[in-house]
Amino acid sequence: MPATNEQVQTYVDSRVRQRCEQFRAIYNSCKDDKAAIVDVYANLTDNPDWIDNRSEGPPHLMTPSDVLAWNAFVTGFISLIEGTFGDVGSANSNAAQWPIITKSCVRPVGSTQAF
Repeated sequence: MPATNEQVQTYVDSRVRQRCEQFRAIYNSCKDDKAAIVDVYANLTDNPDWIDNRSEGPPHLMTPSDVLAWNAFVTGFISLIEGTFGDVGSANSNAAQWPIITKSCVRPVGSTQAF
């Protein structure tokens, strides 16, 4: 049985609009991150001796290659939004970075505590 108009409105208000806001926020944040990574990227590619020193015991201490993979993922996300992938293969290859993104998370899924 199809949803009622009231159910559609509830879905749009509680999910669609919220996700639109989140996508816009993450896109803007990613653009800002890309603008700020220039010197960090140079360090990680020229002299990759950085060591993650989080001391509270995150599930995974990040490595220089993790940060570079994150940068590749962010670049791909921006390309997805802006429609600038050269081909479908390039777009699909961005998925290879997703395991690194999730491995680098500190909080469990659904957690609201600060990271």
